[in-house]
Amino acid sequence: MAERQSKRRYHSPQRQQQAERTRRQILDAARRLFAARGYTATTLPAIAEEAGVAAPTVTAVFGTKVALLHALIQMGVRGNAGQAPLVQQPWWQDMLAEPDPRQLLRWFAGINRQIQQRSADIYEITRGAATAEPEIAQLLQAQAVRRRDDTRSVAEALAQRGAVDREESLDRTADILWGLSSASTYRLFVAECNWSGDQYEEWLASALINSCLVDRPTSSAG
Repeated sequence: MAERQSKRRYHSPQRQQQAERTRRQILDAARRLFAARGYTATTLPAIAEEAGVAAPTVTAVFGTKVALLHALIQMGVRGNAGQAPLVQQPWWQDMLAEPDPRQLLRWFAGINRQIQQRSADIYEITRGAATAEPEIAQLLQAQAVRRRDDTRSVAEALAQRGAVDREESLDRTADILWGLSSASTYRLFVAECNWSGDQYEEWLASALINSCLVDRPTSSAG
């Protein structure tokens, strides 16, 4: 009995790794097909075929196409950092603990750049699908609310350091962070104006420092 239990424990990591590989194959396949065909025209059987798995496997792992899209959004925001909310990720907490407000905002700009680079195409897919499917519109709205909460945590960290003008409300600081770091703003500069990721990150950090902090620098130098 003990030997059988030991064998089950020994093989468990392999099964877990295989399950994660299968999950990632499905997500990557869905991302390609959503981008090529659009969300509405892409079916779960087509995703299964693209991923090289059986159709029931996709349903077993994700359940519905909406749930699969939601998983893609989460992967874009968090990368490979697990299922915990963004504000609970160690690297987000490290940013919030940064004592220098300017450095905190530079750190936030770098994190936002990474998120946008991972998820800009997913955002466009979701926004396109939302025009035809109310459930996707609700998903997009929920994601906007979560992102608003995430940026508010940055505004609160700045306020705790006395770095935000007392005449400006915490909500307004959060609004500025939320608006300037949006996917639409990233797409405007990077996709339409052909800015590099470095140029976008440098601009975002400078814009946030000049817009949010009490002691605003006279130049955009870091």
